[in-house]
Amino acid sequence: MDRQISKQKAFLTMVFGGPVAYSGQDMRRGHAHLVARGLNDSHFDAVIEHLGASLAELGVAPALIGEVAALAETTRADVLGK
Repeated sequence: MDRQISKQKAFLTMVFGGPVAYSGQDMRRGHAHLVARGLNDSHFDAVIEHLGASLAELGVAPALIGEVAALAETTRADVLGK
């Protein structure tokens, strides 16, 4: 989980305009092995749902959570190799 947390933190920092510290593969290449193992829209939806729930638990305003979800949604095609 520590590795995943680090990746999520780097991703969200980049998406929100912060310094780009991520030096790994692009989303399509980085997730290709997971797509080959069955990663699909239902998994992506679950990640978005968990992210929103976590932000809500932290007291983030619903409008901002919607913005986060919209930004994350822009990566769906690349993450899922579409």
